[in-house]
Amino acid sequence: MTRWAVRWLVPVAGVVFALLFGDRLRLSRSRPDRIRFAHTYTTESERAILDRVIARFEADHPGVRVEQSAANSEVYNSVGWRLQFQGRTPPDVYFHWQGFKVRECIARGWALDVRPYLSPGFLGQLVLSALGDTDGPVHFLPHSVDVCNVVWYNRDLLARAGGAEPATFAEWLATCRQLRSGGVLPLVQGNRDLWPMGNFAMELAGQSLGAGRAAALFAAGADVTADARTALGGLEALREAGAFHLEGVLAPGAVGEMGDIDAKVLFLGGRSAMHVLGSWFLADIEDARSKGQLGFEVGLFPVPAQVGETDALAAVTTGYLVNPRTANPRLAVELVERVLSREVQAEFAALGTLSTRRDAREFTTDPLAREMLDILAAVPVVVPPPDTGFRPDQADAFYQAVARLLAGRLSFDDLTGWWQGQKADLARKGL
Repeated sequence: MTRWAVRWLVPVAGVVFALLFGDRLRLSRSRPDRIRFAHTYTTESERAILDRVIARFEADHPGVRVEQSAANSEVYNSVGWRLQFQGRTPPDVYFHWQGFKVRECIARGWALDVRPYLSPGFLGQLVLSALGDTDGPVHFLPHSVDVCNVVWYNRDLLARAGGAEPATFAEWLATCRQLRSGGVLPLVQGNRDLWPMGNFAMELAGQSLGAGRAAALFAAGADVTADARTALGGLEALREAGAFHLEGVLAPGAVGEMGDIDAKVLFLGGRSAMHVLGSWFLADIEDARSKGQLGFEVGLFPVPAQVGETDALAAVTTGYLVNPRTANPRLAVELVERVLSREVQAEFAALGTLSTRRDAREFTTDPLAREMLDILAAVPVVVPPPDTGFRPDQADAFYQAVARLLAGRLSFDDLTGWWQGQKADLARKGL
């Protein structure tokens, strides 16, 4: 990220968080009759579930109030997760993505070992791999597994290109070309915040290189090798096929000017045949359907790998941490347990959430949700999205490379040299 971008982003994010958390930050200390809950659930359907959980929780604990702070996920993931701890009264319970940031929260002393406060047998209800190390302290309680990329498609528009879900990357490219020839935008993507196409590119890197070689691209001080070009070869092929623009609909490079919400709206409005996004998009689909604003049937398929490549998937576990400074840790942990209960997780599953409970497959009959569970169960390699799996500066260099490539500001021939220069700058700063 450039210096001017940092100077711009931090003040703006500070204003946003002042608005979101301002009333709470003015209080002098945590109160035993208040549980401050910071999260990123902003769709109406998700908020309705949490509102019901909180209403029951408050009814069972007279005098206790839960104060929700729902923040935009982009702001929260970039700087908000730190800013919320700069006030005098940070949240008691807060949402996070497992990976680098959770490790950072633990290292900074922002995460309580919740094991002493958990109900007997509670951990046994969860998938152990989502918990990480269960022999020592337990800091992170998982809510769901987010599949970062599946290809959502408009069944009516895809029918114009033959109707079949492509099984290989070559077939996907052919489908994109066929759609373009019929005057249909193949893929609408918004990458203004960098992570949407960056996470997609990470999955392509995992397919081309495998998890180990893909992760090596983010190692501090490591040279960028020819693996960089190999990692993003699929992205180059899609761009050359014109998958992201169409005359009269979106100009070349527009993918970098739109936000992910803009792209969602265009896809749900029938303006493109496909949209690559994660499992959380099912909540948006459900919202649009319930409001009578969805005029087509949605299907999905996994991002196809090229012949001979690894069938990799980018995914991250989301969940909750409890602040050690909370005045009432037992109630804070109880609130998390209620959100992770069978009843509540079944409600989230109806929106497409892939629960980390052992009984998750019993929660939904939705064919799209079940299809995502099947994809997750079958994939042999899982890679993390860069912004949760690796150090922020190394992840940002990757995101910037992807954004520049899509905007036409960097050629694939110059990719390795540009990326090496970024890593050299980071190394001089000790990053």
